[in-house]
Amino acid sequence: MNKESNDRLKGICRKVENSCMGMRVRRAARVVGNYYDVHLKPAGLKGTQFTLLNAIFLNPSITITQLADLLLLNRTTLNRNLKPLERQELVRSSPGKDQRTRVLELTHEGRSILQRALPFWLEAQSGVVETLGIRIQRLTEDLNQLEKLDI
Repeated sequence: MNKESNDRLKGICRKVENSCMGMRVRRAARVVGNYYDVHLKPAGLKGTQFTLLNAIFLNPSITITQLADLLLLNRTTLNRNLKPLERQELVRSSPGKDQRTRVLELTHEGRSILQRALPFWLEAQSGVVETLGIRIQRLTEDLNQLEKLDI
């Protein structure tokens, strides 16, 4: 590649770096995720783990596939995130109606940790909402619209 082509490519890549919404949203998600992680640490959870416990609690006997669909995760990522919760005996999985499915449920300890984590989550949630103000409502609405596009 000659210098002129390289410089042109570099200029385009700088524009991508400065304007790509995919990169910006991922970065924002990491910033917000880290904020929740810090707040949930006293409960011994990360934000992703709290989300899983909450979703399983609200959807008793949910299958791995249903939970992946609900959280817009692929099954591999979901399984990787569930393993520590299963090792800590916060989540239990058992065979579903057929051997190809696994059904998830919170254990007694899982419900206790979820309950213990809620005040820390509320603190994090309040901080995010207070910092972002009305923008968070607009962002939520806009993201819901994008999700409906079913790309």
